[in-house]
Amino acid sequence: MTIMNSAVNAVMDLIDAMNLYAPITRGALGTGKDLVCEIAPSSAEEVYLDKNQYIVIDLTINGKHGNLQTISEDLNKIQEELTMKLEYPYGEDWQIVDITTLTEPQIIGREDSNDWVMASSLAVKVLTMKTPQPEPEPETEPEPEEENGEGE
Repeated sequence: MTIMNSAVNAVMDLIDAMNLYAPITRGALGTGKDLVCEIAPSSAEEVYLDKNQYIVIDLTINGKHGNLQTISEDLNKIQEELTMKLEYPYGEDWQIVDITTLTEPQIIGREDSNDWVMASSLAVKVLTMKTPQPEPEPETEPEPEEENGEGE
């Protein structure tokens, strides 16, 4: 799994551990009570000489629920708990070093079904820690031996 997807899955695990009104999934909002997240356009903030990177993943978190208080409480809980953590998940070649708020939860609208839709976003700051592999030496053919002209 890629580093970005591994980090997003780790954030989703942190959110699911909060026991909110719905488990979080990736993708677009469905037809029922949903919590979803997806990566917004992101890029590396810094690239180091060893080719490791400091990446900021912009993660949108959207929710839908019939009760505005429920959705508001849960989206705000996500923001508060994730941005106040002192330790974050890590993998073999990556580590989340911080999570900050990009946009506070806000009302996007109300659907015909009377479900409220809210959105927020987080910056998930990830440090990659891959060990670069040296490029293989190109194969060379042995030089042909030169004749020295002796014995003629």
